[in-house]
Amino acid sequence: MKTKLLFMTLLLSVASIQAEVTTYTLDLSDENITYNENNVWDGIYNNDALHADGFVFSHTAPYGEGYYEGFIASCNSDNANWYDAPGWSANQWGCMAQGGVGEDDNEGFEIDGIIGKPFLINYYSAYSLSTSDYGTSFITIEDNSQNFMPQGVYVCNHPWGYYGCISGDGFATPLAEEGGYYKVTFNGVNIAQGTTKSVDFYLAERQYSDRNSDGVINENDNYTSTAWTWCDLTTLGAVDIIYITMDSSDKGEYGMNTATLVCLDGLKASVANAVNKVTNNDKVYAANGYLHLSLHENQCINIINANGVVVKQQNLCAGTHMMDVSHLSNGIYIIMCGNKAHKIVL
Repeated sequence: MKTKLLFMTLLLSVASIQAEVTTYTLDLSDENITYNENNVWDGIYNNDALHADGFVFSHTAPYGEGYYEGFIASCNSDNANWYDAPGWSANQWGCMAQGGVGEDDNEGFEIDGIIGKPFLINYYSAYSLSTSDYGTSFITIEDNSQNFMPQGVYVCNHPWGYYGCISGDGFATPLAEEGGYYKVTFNGVNIAQGTTKSVDFYLAERQYSDRNSDGVINENDNYTSTAWTWCDLTTLGAVDIIYITMDSSDKGEYGMNTATLVCLDGLKASVANAVNKVTNNDKVYAANGYLHLSLHENQCINIINANGVVVKQQNLCAGTHMMDVSHLSNGIYIIMCGNKAHKIVL
């Protein structure tokens, strides 16, 4: 109990420092991201997270080239049905809107995409979620010493999921005419408060709910997303991490049959400037199995796990360093640099 209390106290001390509030908006078109011949982020088969506009999007390629989990950037405009050869695996880079979100002043309405404008694709792995707290589809912020307030995000169907719901893909079958659904869920975790709140966004429904609010559930409530639609995330409150899950009414022995991909863009969140930018020039973040530190003076570094146990300690001089943390389990850690606390997610 005492070690748990220590960890929570550290988190609360980090969150208690007030600073100027800034709103971040994801726009991949103004990021220095390079793309391969498929118009997909060329880091797709590396194990580095994707950093953009103050956000950190998880990404891993656990089995080498040809497979990834988490988030990638794409500017591929394909929205065709690739059920026939050469198949979906070679053509999984598009979006039904054919590009990133356009005018964003109509939150709550469907908005067309701009061909060639980059967007995010997330591949959700249910297996990875069963082996770690947040799986491999989660979002944090670079200013890691405080939590953030999600405002919302634009969501659109990935073609593989869209056509799976409409006509099947050889594995998935068309959604059931009565009660069929396909959804993505945004789960916001506040570690200090010990809470997780969730928001569902339905990518497709078949007489599942009274979508048009006419008092009757019938074929007029059928829906399959083909454009960008705003998903309000304000009810998540202050969070340390958002992790994504997906679900479908089309399930088999090993879980959902519908493809576990979804397209995202225009994520907005309010954040407080991090302690490390207010009080000193220290910067701390984790990527690819290493803790990256930029220190303004000589420091004693302590890495503390969720049980309040110091799992690694090292004296470092001022400058930049890479500390190997690949042996540590996935989870939330507090990095103590001198008397400053920084929160990271491994």
